[in-house]
Amino acid sequence: MEGDLFSKPPEYTIDTSSLIEIFDDVSLASRKTTPGLWEKILDLMREGVIISHIEVLLEIKKEASAGEGLYDWAHDNKDIFRDYAYETEGRVIRSMSTKYRAFVNGKIKSVHADPWIIAQAKCKKIKIISEETRNSARDIKNYRLPDVCTDPIFGIECVNLLELVKERNWKFH
Repeated sequence: MEGDLFSKPPEYTIDTSSLIEIFDDVSLASRKTTPGLWEKILDLMREGVIISHIEVLLEIKKEASAGEGLYDWAHDNKDIFRDYAYETEGRVIRSMSTKYRAFVNGKIKSVHADPWIIAQAKCKKIKIISEETRNSARDIKNYRLPDVCTDPIFGIECVNLLELVKERNWKFH
């Protein structure tokens, strides 16, 4: 899916949670239930409008819940998963570490793509597509991706798949 000279700049980075939702056969947003949604997302990936981070690919490879279909697709489409921009993304992640230490270090036992997705979005000034919801308890040990995104320090817009459909004004028949 590598872009060419005519590819568009990225507008979104997609989180593991949204990809799992798409590859989940019982989800309303699944490829089987709503194939038109998946086709439109693939088109945006081909154009370079939707990208992801290499950490998401690593997370997919480690997550049993991701499923074989998602694993195979991700493996075959590695080029949408952009490599680390250590210097710039590292600065963003370091700025998270003070207030969001548990979030940044929270999943040491496995790959944890969320801080990298936020850093990628902040550095590229793009939105995040994620199915994660805010932590209603506002428990500092359980901050989630949307909680950190909406912090004025980062100011990153986070949309779910339904919000993406509305934002892009997609219609399905």
